Amino acid sequence: MGSMTSPASDSLSDIWDRLDSRVKRVDEERWLSSRYAPASERRSLVVLYAFYYELARVRVSVTDPVMGQIRFQWWRDALTELAEGQQRQHDVVTALAAEIDAERLSTVRLQSIVSQFEAAFIASDRAQEPEGELALLAAEICSASKTEAAFDQRIAAQWASLRRGEEIAEPIPRVRVASRLRPALAHFRLRHLWKRRGKIGRMQTRLSILMAVLTGGI
Repeated sequence: MGSMTSPASDSLSDIWDRLDSRVKRVDEERWLSSRYAPASERRSLVVLYAFYYELARVRVSVTDPVMGQIRFQWWRDALTELAEGQQRQHDVVTALAAEIDAERLSTVRLQSIVSQFEAAFIASDRAQEPEGELALLAAEICSASKTEAAFDQRIAAQWASLRRGEEIAEPIPRVRVASRLRPALAHFRLRHLWKRRGKIGRMQTRLSILMAVLTGGI
């Protein structure tokens, strides 16, 4: 059901490198932000984003609602098995197992993301996709506490809408986030440029994210 099995001979490092390349290709803005995290947190962010991509791609890979629900159930079952100490042969599942064992991610929170994605898929409403929950999980990876990681999740929804090319009202005013949260949230600064100019070039994207990391303003 996922994009790639994980041969038994592959090391965890090989799998992480493969996921890193995949996230860079399919989710460059979040990948760029993650470059500013310490190595262990960067790996956790990449694994989280690779998991999110597996769920997001259901929308474009199947049109039959039943087949879509089967895909989501596959991930739900895979997470249940991880909680029970079992592991499917899949690169993202293997990487998730390491993050769950290290208590950087939890199966309960990941199950919630699956359910929210499934609801959005059934409703054919991308606004229901769990962008805010993803951002909160990413912030918690980079933070010492849930309190520190808290932020206005409407920002994530606005960013996602603009990324899809949708119209929004005026963006929520720029807010400043703590330095340790910036690798998880810096890409949200792009929403201001996207609102004014539409999609921008790669250099402008990189500069915007760098400014968010330097100043904290998203």
